Amino acid sequence: LDKYIYGAQGVLLVYDITNYQSFENLEDWYTVVKKVSEESETQPLVALVGNKIDLEHMRTIKPEKHLRFCQENGFSSHFVSAKTGDSVFLCFQKVAAEIVGIKLNKAEIEQSQRIVRAEIVKYPEEDNQHTSSAQSRICSVQ
Repeated sequence: LDKYIYGAQGVLLVYDITNYQSFENLEDWYTVVKKVSEESETQPLVALVGNKIDLEHMRTIKPEKHLRFCQENGFSSHFVSAKTGDSVFLCFQKVAAEIVGIKLNKAEIEQSQRIVRAEIVKYPEEDNQHTSSAQSRICSVQ
């Protein structure tokens, strides 16, 4: 692992938002990054990436905990879904831009965001002739 990190300009620490242990392991991973960075005398940009946002209903790591960890360690913060591809490109685009010192404008960010399309379910219409014949036309008052 040291050889992959040595001299890197960016490191993405990715964890599963539905698996608490994967978040707990981040401390160990970051310790390795700091150790290698000191040896190589380069300080890479570190991004914290919460994966599996498509499983929001199974989340075990609250966004506040994620953001607090980022603030405490000076990481950039990202949430993605590798399964659906949601925000993956945007995450890499933001990290790369930050490494080279480019500020993305709103149009560039919006261009990378996925458009969510809601499908409209069209149910078959009932036959009106069939339902009208079942109705009674007799009125009785007592």
